[in-house]
Amino acid sequence: MLNGMHAIGLKCLERRKARAWTQQVAAERAGVHRSVISAIENGGYSGSLKALTLYLTALDLVLTVQSLNVPQLDELNGLFNDD
Repeated sequence: MLNGMHAIGLKCLERRKARAWTQQVAAERAGVHRSVISAIENGGYSGSLKALTLYLTALDLVLTVQSLNVPQLDELNGLFNDD
């Protein structure tokens, strides 16, 4: 499973159910196969970004990219300064 796909899947499932859509209805609105919807919602999707984006768009969601903001060693040293 790809990192973050579980959270994306849960959000999609929540949004789809709020609209009272079946997976088949969601698939038709997104223009993808129902198995794609299932894989996304179960967190196991590893297909194309295009299909994922089509589903997100149908749900009025957007995919964004964020930096992990992993601190560098010199930044960590400042946290433990005893002065």
